[in-house]
Amino acid sequence: MATVSGCSIGANHGLPVSHDLGPIATSTVQDAAVTLDAPVWLWDERIRYRLLYEDATAIRYYNLDRWEAPFPVLLERRLAINGKRPFTVQINLTQLEQQFETSDQARVVMSLMVSVFAVRDYRLIANRSFNLSQNTASPDATGAIAGFITLTEQAKTDIQAWLETLSDAERAAQQL
Repeated sequence: MATVSGCSIGANHGLPVSHDLGPIATSTVQDAAVTLDAPVWLWDERIRYRLLYEDATAIRYYNLDRWEAPFPVLLERRLAINGKRPFTVQINLTQLEQQFETSDQARVVMSLMVSVFAVRDYRLIANRSFNLSQNTASPDATGAIAGFITLTEQAKTDIQAWLETLSDAERAAQQL
């Protein structure tokens, strides 16, 4: 006897497909407080792109591919910082899109402003911009999604490394 599943494998038959940033590895380390904000136009599920070679001011969206939730929500969950820190981290996502230089050459870009505040008095400790870019493996939604996953992991690694240097500086400042 054959069983039928509620999910389908293969082509999407014209129905929108929702994407996230992949499974998150479970961690036994407590994560530090991270909040993420973004401009209002990035708080939706659409995947944005621009055809720089045709009209650099026009924003377009993929019709059949969407994020499972607004990208800032997915990114905040993914950028949870490992380990307890003597500060809180605020991230502002300022740019997220796929850009086509030509019809067959695209890249994804992500820009973040990261601000670090002391837990005790909410004093600004430091801030830094992270501007990430990568060519996509294919000039389509699949390439964009894979590229954004890679940029997200790169952002997490870069931010974590930067925060490690601040942790030492904050401890030294507290001892003065």
